[in-house]
Amino acid sequence: MKKLFATLVLLASTAICANAGDLGTTIGYIYQDGTTPGGGYTATAASKTGTTTCKSFFHIVGLGDCSVQTAMKNGGIRVLAGYDVYKKNILGYQKITTKAWGN
Repeated sequence: MKKLFATLVLLASTAICANAGDLGTTIGYIYQDGTTPGGGYTATAASKTGTTTCKSFFHIVGLGDCSVQTAMKNGGIRVLAGYDVYKKNILGYQKITTKAWGN
């Protein structure tokens, strides 16, 4: 019983620390599906959209590049109008998609 309790405390503290800087979004340790508002929102109309995706496994292994710069490059965007970050987590497997728009 002590081992189970210690394991649960360790997992909970790891999950809390991994999401500590993740303000403005839903936090789900078993399941999460939400969009985090990015930034750079302007009133100009955007004609191009670019996306990029990366993956994380139990906050231990992270693969890919989900930066705003890569999303802009993928969409051929030179002037950024705004971006959002979409996160989906299912039992420790997290998929992060960054969507940028602009001209």
